[in-house]
Amino acid sequence: MINMKNITIKTLIDNTSANPFIMAEWGLSIYLNINGKKILFDTGAGNSQVLVNNMEVMNVNPANIDLLVLSHGHKDHTGGLRNFLRKMNRKDESKNMKIITHPAALKSQYIKNIGSFGLPFTREELEKYGAKFKVSKEPSWITDGIVVSGEIPMKNNFEKIGEGFYLKFNKKDFDEEKIIKEENELGFKTNGDKFVKDKELIDDQAIFIKTDLGLIIILGCAHRGIINTINYAREITGIDDIYMVIGGTHTANASEQRMNSTINEIKRMDVKKIGVSHCTGLVSGCKLSRELGKEIFFHNNAGSTIKYEDDSLKINEF
Repeated sequence: MINMKNITIKTLIDNTSANPFIMAEWGLSIYLNINGKKILFDTGAGNSQVLVNNMEVMNVNPANIDLLVLSHGHKDHTGGLRNFLRKMNRKDESKNMKIITHPAALKSQYIKNIGSFGLPFTREELEKYGAKFKVSKEPSWITDGIVVSGEIPMKNNFEKIGEGFYLKFNKKDFDEEKIIKEENELGFKTNGDKFVKDKELIDDQAIFIKTDLGLIIILGCAHRGIINTINYAREITGIDDIYMVIGGTHTANASEQRMNSTINEIKRMDVKKIGVSHCTGLVSGCKLSRELGKEIFFHNNAGSTIKYEDDSLKINEF
């Protein structure tokens, strides 16, 4: 088990900021220092200098990152990847960066009314800047106490992927009858391509950390469900106690029934701390805050730092 005193978590990017010198953007990036192992989880949307600025303000040196993990392929989590690799290479041109990701995260993805919303760079382009991809559907153990989830099974009856996600049609993976005929349904120009609904978002993954106080779960967007993700963390680590969950919960616009079920499960599993970010949504965040209370709930904004000192969790939140 990892001693909580040896863990520091810094949220570099979120939709909101907890520091006047930290830039906010629609996206997520979280820095983890676990027993000296420095991990970057996602890179935000890639707006000019946001990730680089926030790293500098929060005293995170790109050249010192040991490993990068992508929660999934959506642009608001991968858009800062090239700038990060460029910054890392300016410090050390010989350095490579191992990137753990699901294979589907490297494929084109689309969102209703926006269009292309997947990884905005080719794999070959990123490899020129030192990216070394480890692509896997299975759990990837970084150390005995840290694991990237791989594919997360969807087992409960209330968490759904939602609407508005699309993939390009190909005959290998999809049936002809699944092709979307009406361009109005997509909300973007097809330019002659054919599209199908993405009902799985199979590349969604998280990081699980085994600590002496219980599991810490780091979410990207939890497209496949925060409760499904927690249950999978317990399954593959063999640890039932959940100390803390932070990150995006993808409960924005969730139904009342889903929110009630989610809150009931969080209470039933006795989650000690939950800090929400990014795609949780303001209304859903308020519901979680009201139902869970300040002893459990907190906002995990850009600029937030989480440490365990003097037998208690220290969080500077907005």
